[in-house]
Amino acid sequence: MPTNHAEFYRGAEAASGALAGRPTDPVAAATAVHTAAPSLFGSTPMAMRGDVACKAGCAHCCHFPVGITFPEAMRLAAAVRPDRVLGNSLRAAAAATATTPWSALVGLACPLLLATQCRVHGDRPLPCRALASSDANACAAARQGAALVPRDDEAYWRGLGASHALAGELGHRELRAALAAVLATAEGDDAGARAAFVAARRVP
Repeated sequence: MPTNHAEFYRGAEAASGALAGRPTDPVAAATAVHTAAPSLFGSTPMAMRGDVACKAGCAHCCHFPVGITFPEAMRLAAAVRPDRVLGNSLRAAAAATATTPWSALVGLACPLLLATQCRVHGDRPLPCRALASSDANACAAARQGAALVPRDDEAYWRGLGASHALAGELGHRELRAALAAVLATAEGDDAGARAAFVAARRVP
């Protein structure tokens, strides 16, 4: 159980509220929770003070491994499918890191990143949405293991809670592996995609 119980449960409750009465379609579920995210993450003390250093073109956090939920994998797959080049790049990255230890993924650029821009920024998963820092230089140093990131802890724990609620019983899978697995299934085959997601690399 996380140390910041109150923020974790705040995030979980917000996500559960966004999901209440929604259809079981996974993309709709991810969209509902992501739509609630700005108010959830933008109301923290750090955000309210305007101390967040994150901005367009800052992509240090895009070099850390990410765990995603099944609804988010489906939403990302819908965004990636029209771009064959991006899809091929994602599959290649998943194959190249299939046996790479989780800790060794630190420093590797997310395959959805082009230079310093996320190519599916509007569909990015909750871990990406919840991460915020007050010092971009510290984030750059953290990629080399040389510094701790002064992150927005309230947003971080709220993100964990929201992600937990969205994940349900399926849990989380590593982004590259999960997205490649879902993309390998036929579009519209939610059952097949679900099975592929479950078989993908788990988050440790």
